[in-house]
Amino acid sequence: MSKQATSTVRKATLADLPSIVTLHKIAFRGFFLTILGGTFLRELYRGFIVETDGVCWVAESELRDEKVETVGFVAGTRCPNRFFRELLFKRGFRFALAALPGVAGHPLKVLPRVLSALWYRGDKPSAAPDGALLSSLGVNPSAGRRGIGKTLVNAFCEEAAALGAPAVYLTTDRDDNEAVNAFYRQLGFRIVATAIRRGRTMNTYLCTVASKAHS
Repeated sequence: MSKQATSTVRKATLADLPSIVTLHKIAFRGFFLTILGGTFLRELYRGFIVETDGVCWVAESELRDEKVETVGFVAGTRCPNRFFRELLFKRGFRFALAALPGVAGHPLKVLPRVLSALWYRGDKPSAAPDGALLSSLGVNPSAGRRGIGKTLVNAFCEEAAALGAPAVYLTTDRDDNEAVNAFYRQLGFRIVATAIRRGRTMNTYLCTVASKAHS
């Protein structure tokens, strides 16, 4: 990538799905959702793009040869409980079919988590009963250290605020992931809960965003 590339962010469209899935696989290599495969990921991010409560942005870099490359994305939902409930109702069968290859390849590891995912509603913290969930953030390592992740998170927070959310929250893996935790702290997020999940220590972060609404 050219060092003189410039980056912009915009709302994601369905045309961005292939790039978002590719970036997810890069950012979350070996993670549970990645194991479920590209078809499952396309269904999930389609929901973040087209559903009323979904929020999804992409970052693009314009290179010197005038080509444009998608180098990052952020996705989540203004109302996690309603979003995941409606997504399961509308596209549950498609999700089940999409998850089959991952279940077949790793049945003991994947099947119990697929079943628990059917009831996933965002793990909303008590400190943010009306908060928006920032579900995924991914930036291509080749575009790192250019502030793209920060710009994407700010865009997400501003849209969430404009939609009426007073805060944004997310959960990260604290173990061996201090750079990610430091990143969110620098953006004004604070730890509001810590829990052990499947042997890993998870931090839930919260940021008040009402003041970031578009004027």
